[in-house]
Amino acid sequence: MIYSSLKFLWIFILFLCIALALAVVLEAPLWLLLTALSITTAVLVVSFVLVLRPLQQLERYLNHIIQEEEWAHADSSPIWEVLPFHNQIEAIIKGKLREAQNIDALQAVERQTTLQALQSQINPHFLYNTLECIRGQALLDGNREIAVMLEALGNFFRYSISHRENIVTLLDELENIKVYMLIQNYRFSNRYQLKIDFLGEEEELLNCCVPKLILQPLIENALLHGFKNRQNGTIDVQVDAMDHILILTISDDGEGMSATTLQELNDKISGNDKPSQPRAHGIALPNVNRRIRMLFGKEYGLHAYSTPGRGTDIEIVLPRLMRPEAGI
Repeated sequence: MIYSSLKFLWIFILFLCIALALAVVLEAPLWLLLTALSITTAVLVVSFVLVLRPLQQLERYLNHIIQEEEWAHADSSPIWEVLPFHNQIEAIIKGKLREAQNIDALQAVERQTTLQALQSQINPHFLYNTLECIRGQALLDGNREIAVMLEALGNFFRYSISHRENIVTLLDELENIKVYMLIQNYRFSNRYQLKIDFLGEEEELLNCCVPKLILQPLIENALLHGFKNRQNGTIDVQVDAMDHILILTISDDGEGMSATTLQELNDKISGNDKPSQPRAHGIALPNVNRRIRMLFGKEYGLHAYSTPGRGTDIEIVLPRLMRPEAGI
């Protein structure tokens, strides 16, 4: 459209110039010459204001975007509004920039995860072999309880450190939190109970794919904060599915929290908290939510519900994926 307008404009100017030349050759009246010159000047001014200046402004914005990789919003001048399809241009550029930013953020998380994995894997086999040796000695000494705990520790470390996949089955995640609760109950004299309920076909739900290590941080969060001032408690993991959605709900019967604290927690989970807000509940929940959204999109993630004195529910919404769909 822009190029068509420019082509028409220059054809019109050329026509006026030819008309002016003919008027001179044919000795046309002075008023006709002045009128032709005035029209030509007016057309040039209008073309500069309505076409050339918006194009120059667009060029400046595009050069800024290329150099800074951020959108420089047009000012309040109507010049930008005159440019054809300016809303569509702005929407497309902003969308591409958001995609680039999401890719950069995901790559940064992957680099950090890789670095942490390298740092933690100094020699995992040394850790496993040492635990196995101690476990063997415990069995020789007839101390079965310690042998069971050492086996649980080995399995927990092996799952956390050795698995390289970002996506695992729900069965893997549930087995890991069972091991984690076994270890915690050994530390705290069986003060806590873990219940797992399936609201659909259990075997099918267990084969659903989920991000690795999304349940254990939430269980740990419940133990640290929900049962902070209580001697015992129950954590219930509820598994449900609707159409293409998998819903995991981690509930505790702990202290719960006020509406204000709950709002602050949800703001923190979604990344809308203010830097000055207190960092209650650590960073486990926001990290899990961030990982889910980076993998599957902003329509998925975590949300907290709570009633003071009755407990807290953390709901995880995921896409319902089976092994072939998840690529594992």
